[in-house]
Amino acid sequence: MNMEYWFYIIIALIVFFIIELIFRSIVFSVNKKFQWLITNKDEFPVLSKTGLKKFISHGFDKELGWNRKANTSHEEIGKNNQITNWTINSKTARANTDFDQLDSKISCYGDSFTFCRQVNDNETWEHFLSKSLGTNVQNFGVGNHGIDQSLLRLKRNFLLHKTDIVILSVVPDTISRIVSVWKHYYEYGNTFGFKPRFVLKNNKLKLIQNPIDDESKFYRYHDFLDEIRNNDFFYRKKFRKEKISFPYSVTVLKNARRNLSIIYWIYKINNLKKQNKDISNISWNPNKIIMDINLKWRLKLFEDDNITRLFKKIIEEYVLFSKINKFTPVFIFLPQKDDLLFIKTKNNYYETFSKELSGIDGLHVIDLTNYLVKIDDLDPLFSDDNSYGGHYSKEGNKLIADKIHEELKKMKIMG
Repeated sequence: MNMEYWFYIIIALIVFFIIELIFRSIVFSVNKKFQWLITNKDEFPVLSKTGLKKFISHGFDKELGWNRKANTSHEEIGKNNQITNWTINSKTARANTDFDQLDSKISCYGDSFTFCRQVNDNETWEHFLSKSLGTNVQNFGVGNHGIDQSLLRLKRNFLLHKTDIVILSVVPDTISRIVSVWKHYYEYGNTFGFKPRFVLKNNKLKLIQNPIDDESKFYRYHDFLDEIRNNDFFYRKKFRKEKISFPYSVTVLKNARRNLSIIYWIYKINNLKKQNKDISNISWNPNKIIMDINLKWRLKLFEDDNITRLFKKIIEEYVLFSKINKFTPVFIFLPQKDDLLFIKTKNNYYETFSKELSGIDGLHVIDLTNYLVKIDDLDPLFSDDNSYGGHYSKEGNKLIADKIHEELKKMKIMG
C-alpha cells in the first residue's frame, strides 16, 4: 500500500472521530435536558438518594411496587394552571368530600384516570357518581398502576373494604403496563418503578413478584437486572433499540426521525427560553414526539395475540374473584385525549378487544370511547391544553360520572 492510500485512511478516521465527537456532545447535552434520549449510562441509572427516600416514605409498596399511603396529601397543577389538592384517608382511598362517612356500595380500582389526578377531592368522577347514587363510591385508584397491580390491590383490599359492586377502570395504555417489570424500560427515567407482572403458563396466570420488594434492594438493583430484563417486554423491543451508543452518528441516524426531531426541539426550546420567549403555545415539541411513539406502541400491543390473551386472562381472574366474593364486577375503558384524537380520524384500535371482554360471563363492560369520541371539542374535558390532554378536568369527570350512572341503570346494577 502506498503513502497516498494511508493518507486518505487517516483523513477518513479523523473526519469520523470529529463527527463522532460532535454527535456524542449533542447526545449527552440533550440527555441532560430530556430523559427520553437514552444512552449507555441509562442501562444502570444512578438512583437519587433524596428521591428514593421520598419514594420509600410516600409510595413504596413491596408487593405492588408503589401505592397510596394512608393519611397523606399532595397538591399539583390542574386546569388553567390552578392548584389542586388530593387527600388519602385512613382506608388508603382518596377522600370523598361529604360522602366518606356514608356506607359504600361501590369501590373503584385502577390508574390515575380512576384516581383522577389534576382535580380536587370533590371533583373526581367517583365524587360526582356518589352524588348521583347517594352512596360513598370509594376511590382506590393509583397513578401509573397497570390492571395487574389493580387486581392485586383489589384482592388484598376487598375483605377489609367490601362493596356490592367493584369497578376496575383503566386507560387503554394499561396494555403496556401488564408486560412491564421496570417502568424505566418504557418510560425512560421512571427509575423507582419496579413492579410485579403476570405471565401465561399453560394458559394460566403465573405471578412474577416485584423483584425489588425491599428497600435495601434499590441500592443493589443491579444484582436483579438479569431477571428484570428477561421478564420485561420492553427491554429488548424498545429500550435497547432506542438507546444511543457508539458509533453515535450511526445510532442517532438509525432512528433519525425520532432522534433528530428530539434534538431539534430541545435546542429550539432551549434557545427560546434563553430569549425569555413564551413556549406555552408550541404544539409540536419533544413530549409530543414521545406521546405519538407510545400511542403507536399501544396499537401494536393490541394487535399482539399473546398480549391481548394475557390482558383477557387478567380480566377473567377478576371475574372469578368477584364470583368467589359475591360482588358485581364492572370494567371500564377510560380513553386519554390522544386516544380519542386518533380514533376520530382513524379507527378505534381496541374496540374489537373491548367487545371480546363483553363476552365474558358475569362481566359488565362500559367502554366510554364511542361516547366521548362524538364530542367535537374535547379541550374542556381535559386538564392540559395540548394533544395529550393530561387527565380529565372537573367538567370531564362530571360527564364521565353521568355516563357511568346511565350505563349502570341500563344494566340494572344500580338506580
